[in-house]
Amino acid sequence: MGLIDDKKSIFTTIGAYTSVVQSGKIPDSTNKFPSINNKKEIVPFLLDTLKVVVGSDGLQTLTGELFTDLIDNVEPKLKEAIKKQTIQYNAGDNLPAEFTTGNGYRMKVKDLDISGKLKTSPTSEEGNVLYSDNTIDFDKTARDAIVNAGTWTNFGSALTMKYDVNTDELIFKENPALGTTIGTFANAYINDITLINKKEFITNVMNKIFGTVTKAQGRTVEETYQELVVEKLLEQITNDEETIELSPEDSAELQALAEQLVAGVVFYDMGCGIMGSSLPLSGLTQLVNSISGSTDPNFVGEEMAKIADTTTSNPEVTQANKQTVRDNFFQRLIKYIQNEFAKIMATTPQIRTLLGIMSAFENNGVPKIGDPKEDLKKFKTVINCNIKAIMKLLNEFIFNMVIRFLISLLNPVIRKIIKEKITQYAAIIKGLVTKN
Repeated sequence: MGLIDDKKSIFTTIGAYTSVVQSGKIPDSTNKFPSINNKKEIVPFLLDTLKVVVGSDGLQTLTGELFTDLIDNVEPKLKEAIKKQTIQYNAGDNLPAEFTTGNGYRMKVKDLDISGKLKTSPTSEEGNVLYSDNTIDFDKTARDAIVNAGTWTNFGSALTMKYDVNTDELIFKENPALGTTIGTFANAYINDITLINKKEFITNVMNKIFGTVTKAQGRTVEETYQELVVEKLLEQITNDEETIELSPEDSAELQALAEQLVAGVVFYDMGCGIMGSSLPLSGLTQLVNSISGSTDPNFVGEEMAKIADTTTSNPEVTQANKQTVRDNFFQRLIKYIQNEFAKIMATTPQIRTLLGIMSAFENNGVPKIGDPKEDLKKFKTVINCNIKAIMKLLNEFIFNMVIRFLISLLNPVIRKIIKEKITQYAAIIKGLVTKN
């Protein structure tokens, strides 16, 4: 059997088990899922499997667990993956003098900060949901360096930085207190960074659905479009596509999406017609503050369901088609969670700074950081390996959840079959005894 037939068989078999439990008709689950013909992406197939096993509410449950169990526990594994790709053959070499006692390495802020976060004040309403509460935070330090131009600002134990207002560049040097090898520097820097700022993670995912922060930041359509292009190319790397290029159709779609995000109203096919979705900054702030500190996946899932129910432009249609709208919302949400994990491993300012510094060690002190779109191709191997590490963890997490629900499904099926067999055998034995 081929891959498509194998997928059909899984849906049909699960449907049969479900019908045994519910004593209903076996559903036709073989052709209604687009993931059957999707040969590269694993997550859509796992989501369809989850829906067949446990129903639409499974997507809500998964979302709650992704925003709690996975996010809260995955960071150490991600750091190990980055170290594996970054600390290589030159780990034992001394740090170059240019990086320790010299002028340092220069990188354009616009090349490091794809989303424009560093232009946003942490004390603003939108900054409140973007910046971490931690005192040691790369983006906060970079923002402080920009505000206090010309002053060296230390980040953690490994790095110090200074902003040049004339060239719009951040200058990076080793923290003088460290004074050691390339490997030790990279290890210390990676230990110091926070890969997952939970508030920012949730904010960025929700922003892709509603454009709330994009609008609040005053981003232009062109800035937003360029950010979306980088994310689209990154998505192609995530999906192991052969070419990393933007088609005319992609470009037109991203241009339209950029205009909607800037306006703060994004239109989607909800499965019951195209409707606009919007969430005011006050609503986003309330949501982020409510769920970012929660460890209860059920609570988080319920809060997200409320957002799905109350943020469309046609409440009457939404209420009449609540489950369809929710399914569409959660599927988009999970896709954006996947994309956000990829960004964490590839395009955040702290990761691009690391790529720039490490590349400068091998390029006579000149960081190979420039146009983010071209950098994705330039650093494709490293980025691809980093992304594969997080995608493996994400796929495994969803897979384990599907298995958990499958076991719950099979237990009553097995009990029912055993009960039927016992009743059948008892009748046979009784008949034999009566005859004798």
